[in-house]
Amino acid sequence: MTDVNALLAQLSHEQRTHLQWQRRWQDTARPNQIVPTSDWTECGYLAGRGFGKTRVGAEWITRATFEDTSGFPACVIAPTYQDVKFTCFEGESGILNVVPPELVVEYNKSDLFIRMRNIAGGEATIRGFTAEKPERLRGPQHTRGWFDELAAWAYDEDTWDMAMMGLRLGKDPQVLWTTTPKPKELIRKLSAPQDRRIIVRGSTFDNKANLPDAFFKQLEQYEGTTIGRQELYGELIDPEESGIVKRSDFRLWPAKKPLPPLDFIVLSLDTAFTEATFDKKKGDPDSTACVVMGSFSDREGHKHLIVLDCWSEQMGMPDLIKRVKRELNVAYGDDQDTALIKPLFGSAKPLTSGRKPDLCLIEDKGSGISLRQMLEREGIVAYAYNPGRADKLTRLHMVSHIFARKRVWLPESDKHAGRPRTWVEPMLAQVCAFTGPGSIKHDDYVDAMTQAVRLAVDKGLVTVLKDQKSATVLPPPAPVRNPYAA
Repeated sequence: MTDVNALLAQLSHEQRTHLQWQRRWQDTARPNQIVPTSDWTECGYLAGRGFGKTRVGAEWITRATFEDTSGFPACVIAPTYQDVKFTCFEGESGILNVVPPELVVEYNKSDLFIRMRNIAGGEATIRGFTAEKPERLRGPQHTRGWFDELAAWAYDEDTWDMAMMGLRLGKDPQVLWTTTPKPKELIRKLSAPQDRRIIVRGSTFDNKANLPDAFFKQLEQYEGTTIGRQELYGELIDPEESGIVKRSDFRLWPAKKPLPPLDFIVLSLDTAFTEATFDKKKGDPDSTACVVMGSFSDREGHKHLIVLDCWSEQMGMPDLIKRVKRELNVAYGDDQDTALIKPLFGSAKPLTSGRKPDLCLIEDKGSGISLRQMLEREGIVAYAYNPGRADKLTRLHMVSHIFARKRVWLPESDKHAGRPRTWVEPMLAQVCAFTGPGSIKHDDYVDAMTQAVRLAVDKGLVTVLKDQKSATVLPPPAPVRNPYAA
């Protein structure tokens, strides 16, 4: 005991305070709240509400800042200014209620920064930023960061990118992110296995000892629900689970089987809103999407649709015109019914063999109108799709029965049996995850696909079987008034 006291006597007041602080945290924290000390550059906490994620983040960033003798600044990023101030900094489990007061040198409420002492007797700063303004992160540099409630960030990918570009001080910068999961693209990407990335998972019930019984009584209504799995158990829900169109609705055309004789081919385009292909409100580039679908008949005379090609690309009007002209000259299949389902290539003899698109379908909106007018100057007459007052979600609902009846086919991969070809995957993932405006980052494929299927329904290019097994499926809704203009 005397030796321990002697050692403690050699420490500074700040160092003894730090030891007591860390001992309290080690004694009270659950094992899954202790951030791993192994070699990592990125550690993510995916956990339900009430797990104690804020405490984890506050404890980690303050301890790491105190123990770092370099004095390099750290950062905290949360969804809004209020979240940074009232949760991460001043909250019950926030930094100022975690770090001993004698280690805090200054707290600036307006500019959101905390200056605290470090183990060497120097000082270091923890800065607060909001995910509402990614550009504010363009200049600052940091050695570590705590990113709180990532799934609630308004500009998640932009904020993440700007923050990571500024994480360049010190020998081994680190980022700890904490969030209740949502099926957003960034969260899915960050949850995937990667070298020097650690993922810690937990649920609301892990912290039951510190939460009131009345709270858990209220939670009983969410047991077994999707929102319960996400918000309580911290489960990252596959966005396609709640989609209107399911992957299981599509059928695979065998890779080794020749293409069927195609009766009609539609090339459907959802053009970018502006030629600059940039959405100023969202700060997000817009793309033009193309889906090519062919109609064919089975032995019983029922008509089906098969996806022959799809792509999405950012381009201005001149390049788009060239691309459309080239796509309209692609032939799919050939006279010997030999399947060559390859994007952008089609038949091996595009000028003499196979079938080229019979119709070019373009949505009747700003850039689509301009594209149709310019194509007419080239001698190409395109159909205009006018959905009337139907929004994107309504349009998908209007053709969802076609998918549910399994009338749409995808070409099977010749390398991975039972899966569609790789170039189909982006379109398939987008269509299956779409549940309405804002549900996914981009929805250009959704429009291109739905308008192609709608035209196929209206022109009798696809039929729906009414058998006993599918009797519960509702009939298609009445068509929107004047959806096309020749």
